[in-house]
Amino acid sequence: MIEDDDELPGRPYEEFAPFNLSSEERRERIIQALREQDEVTVIELSRQLGVSEVTTRKDLQQLEEQGYLTRVRGGAVVSGRGQLELRFAARQQINLEEKRRIASKAVELIAPGNTIFIDGSTTAFQMTRLLRNMHSLTVITTGLYAALELSFAPDVTTIVVGGILRRRTSSLVDTLSPNLLRRLHVDIAFLSCRGFTAEQGMMESDLREAQMKRAMAENAGRRIALLDHAKYGETYVATSLLPEEIDLLITDNKLPDAARQALAAAQIQTEYV
Repeated sequence: MIEDDDELPGRPYEEFAPFNLSSEERRERIIQALREQDEVTVIELSRQLGVSEVTTRKDLQQLEEQGYLTRVRGGAVVSGRGQLELRFAARQQINLEEKRRIASKAVELIAPGNTIFIDGSTTAFQMTRLLRNMHSLTVITTGLYAALELSFAPDVTTIVVGGILRRRTSSLVDTLSPNLLRRLHVDIAFLSCRGFTAEQGMMESDLREAQMKRAMAENAGRRIALLDHAKYGETYVATSLLPEEIDLLITDNKLPDAARQALAAAQIQTEYV
């Protein structure tokens, strides 16, 4: 009889593993391990995944080819691109269901033939997944992952505004980009932020990010704020949009009553999802 802790020299781990993960599931677990620590070993991954070291090395090779990691002797470390993608993936998981509901409501405002701005936020990224089948749509964005997601949309024209990469947000900012944005005219600007209050509006920790978003909104027919409840009450150094400059705020139904009353008092049109 084989006990769970028995060593099995010369035998593949997968024959005795308590579970049978697909290759995609194994690679997701490797990425998760890299989120939690910057370096992983082949031996430890093999035990955690229930596969042989040969199989683990193949998984690491595949992830290296995709840019997530760099293989080193006995294991792997997070690559520069991998750090960027893991950081974005971690941000995306925060209040994910609320962001999806907000994005779904926002997409209802878009009509075929529109030109829209979307920023580099994780909420706006959720919108891009709902835009793939829209016809004759033009999207202008500063978000790297938004642009990549829209590259799979056959009838969407995507314009990426270049600039300096902000690693924390995976978005592009630059002192020249706002001048370009002011020359572009769009139907709707969809913007999120780091913090929001009914008194101060939408705020960012980075002045360049705030300037970029303000420039995106200046020539928009409508300005739509996309905020999950966790952003309310957080204040930062730079304001991108004042309360009176917001045409519609879309937020989730977890927003506290006091915050709802403050929004009503400030006469900010709000939809809860």
